[in-house]
Amino acid sequence: MKSVVISRHKLLPAQETALQALGAEVVEICEQYNPKVDNPRWEAQGVEAVFTVALPPSLLASLCGPFRVFIFEMESVGTTTDETEAQRWCAEKPELRSYLPALEGSLRLMEFQAVYELKIAIQTTRVWSAQS
Repeated sequence: MKSVVISRHKLLPAQETALQALGAEVVEICEQYNPKVDNPRWEAQGVEAVFTVALPPSLLASLCGPFRVFIFEMESVGTTTDETEAQRWCAEKPELRSYLPALEGSLRLMEFQAVYELKIAIQTTRVWSAQS
């Protein structure tokens, strides 16, 4: 399936393996997403699926209409202020691990866990009524 990846970070080897196993033919990797520009362009290209790590709910909802949406689950396993320590931790499982800048001076240690397909269902609950 023709796919796009929305991510600001280089894909880990395990993420690339997951894409291959899921039959994703990645035609574009982009850092940012603008639904008004990107959705029509991707639809015209025949894109069927979008893979991402984290986007706000409103942007995920914009994707779920025209495309199948898949989320890379990245578990945050802690932080460190020592880049050498972060590199050493990543070197233990380089296909699964990375680190990202977090709070000023700290690094968030991240480990790839799985891929989930996202489906959004709208549910309403009455919270107030004029007839109360």
